Amino acid sequence: MKTILLGLAGALALAAYGAGPARAQVVGPVGHGEIPACPDAGGNHLNYVPASGRFACGTTGAPWVGAMVTLSADAAMAATGGNLVQMNVWNSKVFDTSSFWSAAAPGQFTIPAGVSRVRVSLSISQSGIGANQFLVHRNGAGVVGSFRISVPAGYSDDGANGVSGVIPVSPGDAISIAYASVAAFTLTADTTTWLQIEAVP
Repeated sequence: MKTILLGLAGALALAAYGAGPARAQVVGPVGHGEIPACPDAGGNHLNYVPASGRFACGTTGAPWVGAMVTLSADAAMAATGGNLVQMNVWNSKVFDTSSFWSAAAPGQFTIPAGVSRVRVSLSISQSGIGANQFLVHRNGAGVVGSFRISVPAGYSDDGANGVSGVIPVSPGDAISIAYASVAAFTLTADTTTWLQIEAVP
């Protein structure tokens, strides 16, 4: 009799499973706490939202936020006598997701609401003698996380690029590039001269 009862219990369990496993019952935004059906035709994927402790359908990862600017024409760069001077030559927007850049203040990116960390990338192409360097400034002063891009003395028609570390910012902060050069040079307006900022989640 005991053997028969065990067999019957097993058969009932398998019958319940025959149509496939039940959907997991967890904390979630739909039904009685069921995990939403993802992925779907809209490209959504299942994401866990730590702030709410729930699962939700959405595109994987946060959207990219940032801006890139460049030059519309070659720019003459004066010697600075060893002083760091803000570069105000960026006059052509490539893209800008959140109004970081304004033609009224072409030498800087202004941090929008909702951004607390950024990364800055710079690529330059130049003609003329080198012996210059480029740094990231926040509100007109050096900041931890900046790169120091240098073009050595004696090199002409050269270029360089670099990427900063993660820099903490607040809405309204101004992020710019400062340069110092012992001699005048020309910043070349080509595909390898640009300045980019991106928000870091």
